[in-house]
Parts: sequence; C-alpha cells; structure tokens
Amino acid sequence: MKKQALAAVIAATISMPSMADFLGVYAGLDYASNETSFSNSNATEDDNNLSGYVAFEHFIPLVPNVKLKYSDLSNSDFNNNDSSAMNAILYYEVLDNDLVEIDLGLAYTDTESFNHDASIAQAYGAAKVHVPGVSMHAFAEVIGGSLTDDDALDAQIGLAYTFNPDSYLLNVAVRAGYRVQELEFDNVAGTQEVDGLFAGVEVHF
Repeated sequence: MKKQALAAVIAATISMPSMADFLGVYAGLDYASNETSFSNSNATEDDNNLSGYVAFEHFIPLVPNVKLKYSDLSNSDFNNNDSSAMNAILYYEVLDNDLVEIDLGLAYTDTESFNHDASIAQAYGAAKVHVPGVSMHAFAEVIGGSLTDDDALDAQIGLAYTFNPDSYLLNVAVRAGYRVQELEFDNVAGTQEVDGLFAGVEVHF
C-alpha cells in the first residue's frame, strides 16, 4: 500500500505541469481611448474608458469554460449617458495547439445606454494565433447576433506579448489593439457606437 501511495504521489507530481495547461484563471484590465457616436446624430465625442474580464478554464469534458466581461461605455460629453455592457459567456475550446486556439460559445449580454437597457442572447467566438519561437500572439474576439430587436456587438483584434510563458504559477502579458462596440435598442432610434485603440495587461494563474 505504501509503495502504491508513493507511486501515486510521484505520478501526480509529474503530471502537475501538464495539468496547469488545462486549469487556470485569466484576468485582464484594458484602458481605451474611445470615440462615441450615434447613427441618428452627427455628434462624435472622445473619452477614455476601462474594461475588464475574468475567465476560468478547466479540463472537464462537456462542461463549458466561463468568462465574465464588463465595459464602461459612458461618455462625459453626452449628458445622462451612463452606458455599459456586461457579458456572461460559456464557451468550449474547439481547437488548442501550439499555433492556433479557437473558442466558440454563447453569451448573455446586459446593456445600458441613456436609461434604456436590454438583455440579449448572443454568439461568442475567439481565436489566438501564436508566433512560433516568440512569446507573442495575435488575438480576435467577437460577441454578436441577437434573436430579438435589441442588438449589440463587441469585436476586438490585437497583439499580446507574454513575459514569462514557461512559468506554471503566473503568466503576465501586455496587449494592445482596436475594439468596436455597438448598442441598439428596439424602443430607441439610432445605434450607439464606441470604438478606439486599447492597451492592457492580462494575468494567468
């Protein structure tokens, strides 16, 4: 029994690095310089906004991974424009290798703008393409589609660089890119569009 227990401990210790590839938490914070516009108006205004996300990934078959995102879309130059979007996402890694990663799933989105709000079921997709031999990858992420007259879009593309990719305890990456978000409500004429460049940091542990 002691030999079997010792063998089990050794096997578990050896497998810990590989298990780290399938179980982890991602958390990120982005700072964006955005331009806000409305389809029924010629007015455009610039502002700075924060957004963040946290994701939990695991190795359990058939159980989706979970990601939560929040974006402040307010613009101080538009009166009473308390605008935001929150996404609760369930997704699967349909492809994951040293070169390409692809995630697909569903998102539940809560949006608010000018005292109007909507809850929308949407599709989710994300991809990463790694640069061989370099701790850098390109990424893209899209949340879109709707089964109702309310609609929203969140699309981003960019590059990320990881400083310590071989660490099993903590990875830190900096990222930058371009992001566009749109909000459309059935009972409101016009679509709010927020787009601009962003930069941020992501930790993986």
